[in-house]
Amino acid sequence: MIKNKIDYIKRGAFDELYTPREAVEFIVDYIPENVKTIWECTAIENSEIVNVLREKGFTVVTSHIKNGLDFFEFEPQHYDLIITNPPYSLKDQFLERAFSLGKPFMMLLPITTLEGKRRSEMFRKNGVQVLIPNKRFNFIAAKKGSWFQTSWFTCGLGLERDLNFIGST
Repeated sequence: MIKNKIDYIKRGAFDELYTPREAVEFIVDYIPENVKTIWECTAIENSEIVNVLREKGFTVVTSHIKNGLDFFEFEPQHYDLIITNPPYSLKDQFLERAFSLGKPFMMLLPITTLEGKRRSEMFRKNGVQVLIPNKRFNFIAAKKGSWFQTSWFTCGLGLERDLNFIGST
């Protein structure tokens, strides 16, 4: 878990890449029909994740550590699915917490999240399915967009395949 909240708020260079609308639109069709309420646990003001999901008719519960609602300590009373773009320097901790909550989730993470012994063991134990867009997203707040591929790491959605290449060909 996170030991120092100040370190959690002041993180790495790729922790403040805000999700573009297009990245959220890529996943809407993969949200199970029974999902009505979604928790965005790193929601900033004017979050495109929140905006798109609300436009699509979902109820979205929001939280952020800067507003006193730390993902590692707070959990809403009711939600069906977590959708977030967590700070990449804390991806292991976010994945561990999401798995421990036992709810379905979708996290936008670098495709290199598949690498590493710790995550490999975590994915073997808990399962993971990945939605891999056919393009890189231009993240808001990034000076020249993203030079790395991001994908939606999911659990509990019941997708037909573990690796899902999405987007037009």
